Amino acid sequence: MTARTFELELADLRRNLVAMGGLVEQAATQAVEALAAPTAEAKQRAGDLDDRLDAMQEDLEQRIHRLLALQNPMVRDLRLAVSSLRIVALFEQIGDLAEGVSKRAAWIARHRLVANPEPLSELGRVVVQMIRESAEAYVTGSTELAKRMTEEESVSDQLTKSCFEGIQVAMALRPELIKEYTHLLRAVANLEHMGDLAVLIAEEAIFIHSGKNMSHHLKDL
Repeated sequence: MTARTFELELADLRRNLVAMGGLVEQAATQAVEALAAPTAEAKQRAGDLDDRLDAMQEDLEQRIHRLLALQNPMVRDLRLAVSSLRIVALFEQIGDLAEGVSKRAAWIARHRLVANPEPLSELGRVVVQMIRESAEAYVTGSTELAKRMTEEESVSDQLTKSCFEGIQVAMALRPELIKEYTHLLRAVANLEHMGDLAVLIAEEAIFIHSGKNMSHHLKDL
């Protein structure tokens, strides 16, 4: 593989990884919408999207492994390839969590609808925004963007706590709906974890662009 071909492969890798980020954002948005208005069809739509993400993950991982095997990359390019491999896995995890949210929403739709806690819509908005920003951080390496994401993570944590409290109160008031509220509780936990994973992607992005290992230290930027 020539140096020129290697550069073209890296550029194509970046484009495809950003496209995967866009698909993950779509899955997260779909999950949030499914919670807001549960339907039995949400499970199938989420499964179809997750199949596309799985195929994209497999393709990107194979391409990165091929790049590493056929080329002796410079330090910066090596950071890009290795961190991209981690980011692909993180995006795939977010996609799986989003599918889980949609499946739980579909389960609720097939049984008895329950009222969502008031902070849930804002939690969904914040998490989708964090996923969008993680893909942007991958492209730009913006430390300001990454730092903002840590602030949003704190907001996400507080909103999650408020959702949990609201659901627990609802469980006590309507024990006959305990199964439905348990699915809702776990869906909220999935949303929070999706935001946490988006922050990990931002950490990898900073490492790619600056060489600084920011694992659990974005707040120090």
